[in-house]
Amino acid sequence: MAALIAAGWTLSSPAPELPDPAEAFRVAAGGVYFRAVTSNRINTGVFARLELGHPEPRVLVAGKWLPVTRYEAVFELDAPAEPSQSVLPAPGSLAELVGASASWAQRMACPPSDLVLVGTAKWLLEDLEACIGNAADPADTPCPLKNYVLPAVDGAATWSTQVVSASKLGDQLETVEQHQTAVLDGYGAIKYLNDVLAPVVVCVIDRSVADESAAETVMQARSANSRPVSLKGELVWQPPAGVEALAFTVAL
Repeated sequence: MAALIAAGWTLSSPAPELPDPAEAFRVAAGGVYFRAVTSNRINTGVFARLELGHPEPRVLVAGKWLPVTRYEAVFELDAPAEPSQSVLPAPGSLAELVGASASWAQRMACPPSDLVLVGTAKWLLEDLEACIGNAADPADTPCPLKNYVLPAVDGAATWSTQVVSASKLGDQLETVEQHQTAVLDGYGAIKYLNDVLAPVVVCVIDRSVADESAAETVMQARSANSRPVSLKGELVWQPPAGVEALAFTVAL
């Protein structure tokens, strides 16, 4: 469930407005770092040179020469990054359904960085490998949820979402609070609910587990100086079958 929530959150983000790649390379200083996206690849690393003396201008990014026209979107990073290259993740039918596929290159060059997942990191990363597609379309190829969530893992050429182990959350509360939204998956993460000061916190509770500690922690927070939020009236959302949900605000 946390993986699905994360995918929905990232896909709902507006598409970034980026400069034309040719202009971005022209004005860039040597030594800055770019994430540059072609029709099928992502190259992330240092910008070394732009050569205009060829019949077709070419650029050296992340140690790779390519014609400037090959790049569909580029974004200048605000910090150094290890050179990395990867295949462009497929947008899949879910991105097409919500209209995100039209700006896919821009979204991969500059994905949102406002979400953090907290739980058993190994399980969360495994959940992001689950594939989603359109069962009504025989020609559709399902793609993994990680294509939308873009977890920040070693070697990734593009990344969006931090995945934090619940066992380390006590030492990383400041990191979590730098994000707009935190998804707390399971009691190991939810027990820190009152310490997480992110503006939006989503708690995912597995009701098949006999231990009610996670639910009790949420209900205690709800009863302490909170205001109920109507899912249908204010959030305009109806939980799917088999899912119970409640929402409320608290004073920070």
